[in-house]
Amino acid sequence: MRSWLFPSVLSAVMLVGPAMAAPEPAIPALLKRADQYAVVALGENHWSQAKGRFYQSLVRTPGFAERFNTIVLECGNSRYQATLDRYMNGEEVSYREISHVWRDTTKAVGWESPIYADLLAAIRDVNRGLPAGQKIRVLAADAPIDWSKVANHSDWESALAGNDFFASVIQQEVLAKNHRALVIMGANHVTRGKGWHGETTVTGLLEKGARHSVYVVLLWGLDIKTDPEVTAIPPPVFYPLAGTRLGKTNYFGHRAEEVADAYIYLGSSDGVVLPDWSELEKDKTYWTVLERRHQIEFGCPLDPVRWNRQQRPCP
Repeated sequence: MRSWLFPSVLSAVMLVGPAMAAPEPAIPALLKRADQYAVVALGENHWSQAKGRFYQSLVRTPGFAERFNTIVLECGNSRYQATLDRYMNGEEVSYREISHVWRDTTKAVGWESPIYADLLAAIRDVNRGLPAGQKIRVLAADAPIDWSKVANHSDWESALAGNDFFASVIQQEVLAKNHRALVIMGANHVTRGKGWHGETTVTGLLEKGARHSVYVVLLWGLDIKTDPEVTAIPPPVFYPLAGTRLGKTNYFGHRAEEVADAYIYLGSSDGVVLPDWSELEKDKTYWTVLERRHQIEFGCPLDPVRWNRQQRPCP
């Protein structure tokens, strides 16, 4: 889900047709869906400041842990699941140790925005106040790549497992255990139908044997700022899509209601939280590692300016 990494939002033209379903405050609406679905999937665009704030508000809401005992994140290397479990259980885990979770994924640079480390810290903080048997488990859903064994782009491609691996983590660690999970991934991984490159999405894989068993919520990609309904209640606002005017709007070549069940509007301001490049460069060891991985994945040197401008990494 790169853009490249930050795809431009397609402006959706409101169509004449069914009325907009009554909007709801977003967090209570999500908690209510958890009573009906084992998996609620949030489809994001990455590095979003508004979404980072929303995630923290959501997990800190009283009653969240009672409904979602698991959070599944794209931004984590499953090779470090044991480290992540220790961190979430409140054990002493150094930053260098826990940072392997989001730094060593299959996506070089992809999760260097601090919103993901901050989200993990927020969940850990919530867990401190919960009894041992009620703590939220966080699952790192990315393939267990071992970068020490990746010498070239072909090796990197061989280490990718994509949606199949994401879905297997959810199937084995959530559904098979009768748990309930909030899933946070790039929108292209969780929408219904085929992904942008023709691949079966995580939702498609999970719903093969149980249609509409996943509740899919988009967090970006629809422009609804000009709709009068948006002022009914302050953001974050939850809009059901099925049979609504918003559901008939265009979402990358599909009607929105075909690919998702709801949309959450987080407000008109949504900047990107960039990596702290100066701090990253101070860590000479990791910076050298990051440059090497960038060259392997993209075939060009790491250029922070291009990332800051949300351009493709290579000219």
